[in-house]
Amino acid sequence: MKEREIAVRGFMNEKFGSTYGKGLFHRAIYNGSVEVRDPYSKYLIDLFEYDRWEINARGDEQLAWTKKLARAQINQAPEALASWIQHYDPITKTKRQVNGVCIYLPMSQELYITVDDPDGGISEEWTLQAKHCLKTGPNKPIFIATNFDLI
Repeated sequence: MKEREIAVRGFMNEKFGSTYGKGLFHRAIYNGSVEVRDPYSKYLIDLFEYDRWEINARGDEQLAWTKKLARAQINQAPEALASWIQHYDPITKTKRQVNGVCIYLPMSQELYITVDDPDGGISEEWTLQAKHCLKTGPNKPIFIATNFDLI
């Protein structure tokens, strides 16, 4: 079976470090979008430092992921960033949590993502090599990872 085409774009979180309530801070270093083709689905990621991400695990599926990644020693990589996956519906602008994770290692520019979304018809994983974008700025990605040529 042919691997589905995927594009992951990472953006600098402009709100990083700012507050959104008393003692509550925006901690995601990067925000990102994940687009999968055939069938088309869009997902959102918020990449946190691994330790900060791990303590936010809720529910059996997320706790299972933290254990699986700990066995793979991802938590030992000093630069590891991680995110839970949210499906995004651009028509209704709603988000819903799906089973899956995204791991990004900035030093080696490796990106691993797995999405298990039966409602969206996707149950797949990818390991991609990210590239830093040359032109950066507001609304422009910092890095991109894809398994096909973008036009």
